[in-house]
Amino acid sequence: MKRNILVIFGGNSAEHDISVITGVEALNALPAKGYRAVPIYIRDGVWYTGSRLFEIKSYLRFDPGQYKQAGLFGGVLYEKKKRGKAEAICRPDCALLATHGGDGENGSLQGLLEMNGIPHTASGVIESAVCMDKAVAKAVLQSAGVRVVEGKSAGASEAVAAFEEFPGYPMIVKPATQGSSIGISTATDRKSLEEAVELAGVYAPRILAERALQGFVEINSGVLFDGKECLVSAPEKPVSAGEFLSFGDKYLGGVKEGGRREFPAAIDDALKAEIAGTSEAVVRVLGLFGVVRLDYMIEKGVVYLNEINTIPGSLAHYLFPQWSYGEFLTRLIEAGIARGVPQAPQFPSKVLEGLGEGYRKLK
Repeated sequence: MKRNILVIFGGNSAEHDISVITGVEALNALPAKGYRAVPIYIRDGVWYTGSRLFEIKSYLRFDPGQYKQAGLFGGVLYEKKKRGKAEAICRPDCALLATHGGDGENGSLQGLLEMNGIPHTASGVIESAVCMDKAVAKAVLQSAGVRVVEGKSAGASEAVAAFEEFPGYPMIVKPATQGSSIGISTATDRKSLEEAVELAGVYAPRILAERALQGFVEINSGVLFDGKECLVSAPEKPVSAGEFLSFGDKYLGGVKEGGRREFPAAIDDALKAEIAGTSEAVVRVLGLFGVVRLDYMIEKGVVYLNEINTIPGSLAHYLFPQWSYGEFLTRLIEAGIARGVPQAPQFPSKVLEGLGEGYRKLK
């Protein structure tokens, strides 16, 4: 009997459209691997399903009336019928999460699935929430002894005054809970700082400012972790058109699809070893799971961990070219099923002991 795999994508996120692309790619790859792929497209808080969701053209002028509404209850996926009735669609064996950013990556969706006893392919609730909030993630990483760029977080209303004191100009200003470089800009004086804070405040109520590195190189590292074996990809050097890697560089320019990038990155063996070692250590220490992409910056030979992506664009398959997309997804799904419903994380004591001090410094 084929396993029922929910492919969940869309959602309340600025990365909604990228998630649709990832989801549709996965939907069309899974049947060949013997799975029953069940699409779950989240739009405006409603779950939609139906065979037409396998076609990318269906999203160009999406008509909600053409699709079934669905929901979970007691570990079973139901279709909503007229007059308040519901009909069971299937009991999912696993959920493949292709939800980039927002409620799909910050632990909310993971919590819903875990409450329903459904295994999934991403990190657990707490781990996802920590990594989605850049300010919290920075504090956790600092407490674990991982090198990060000096920074400070503040609410939007007090951010301008707070950031002029530290880290000082030039600085990178970003929303604390967004991905894909959305809402990020560089501030070089008071006026540009005010503009940067206003932009970041559109996407999140809390804002993070970091010292702007000079002459740095960006390097990405992928990790595929099934709870036991940790496979680290070769490093990737994406090509930026500006000071930092923008949303356009990442997606419109095709970086994440293998276009404007250097893979494997031409960096020396010592840096490769440091990045690979840090990536594996971070994934294990934070209790992450599935496919994770860690983004680094190298300034004058010094490596800084910039960001952790627990559900990266295209699920970071481009960093693992040794497998077809279907084979790659199979590894994720089977690992998720073998893990079962995630349990509460067990952070090492040194992380918990240092977390309070690390967050106070960041504030």
